Amino acid sequence: MCLIYLNHSINNHTPLYGGVKEIIISKSTSINDGDTANTITISIPNHAGTHIDVPKHFFNDGKTLSDYPASSWFFQKPQLIDINCNDGQLMMPLDIIPDLNNDTDILLIRTGYEKYRKNEKYWSKNPGLSAELAKTLRSDFPLLRAVGMDFISVTSRLHREEGRQAHREFLGDKYRSDPIVLIEDMSLIKYTNDISKIIVSPLMIQDADGAPCTVIAGNINI
Repeated sequence: MCLIYLNHSINNHTPLYGGVKEIIISKSTSINDGDTANTITISIPNHAGTHIDVPKHFFNDGKTLSDYPASSWFFQKPQLIDINCNDGQLMMPLDIIPDLNNDTDILLIRTGYEKYRKNEKYWSKNPGLSAELAKTLRSDFPLLRAVGMDFISVTSRLHREEGRQAHREFLGDKYRSDPIVLIEDMSLIKYTNDISKIIVSPLMIQDADGAPCTVIAGNINI
């Protein structure tokens, strides 16, 4: 059984949306300094690194992380779609829908943009998802429970209002289907089509609107 991570690790240089610098990971105690054990202190925003957006992120009465049972984070019908895109490009329904299976429960969108993760344009010119794509996925793919992507946010920095509307469509409750949670800033470079299962493990922060997560994928028998 081969398992891989589909998340980036978090460090002091992790890029954040808008280019803000809000991560501080520092040594707290050190054996070399005479302390009993090595420990660190971590200060991070909850939407840092590979992370999940749940409905509370855009709706005061939306579901929080605490409202989801553990089974919500186990996916048995993953599908990855590759898209070549330019800076700031918005993914439209025609970019995704013709190749998307009806029984997919987690859609991963790989653009290759993660290769720019150490560059400013990763957060300043990132591609995004259109509100029209969100509407189509919510309306026509009721089994879809999550969408992940290898760029920093659903919201392109070059199309901010469109991104806000896309978030509302994905996370809102006006459709008969359940909201689609979003996994932003994933690492999909090692993804292969023999992957059959994905487990998303969010940092379980009480009543949070989202949190950093670990994502494990592979040909898993559970």
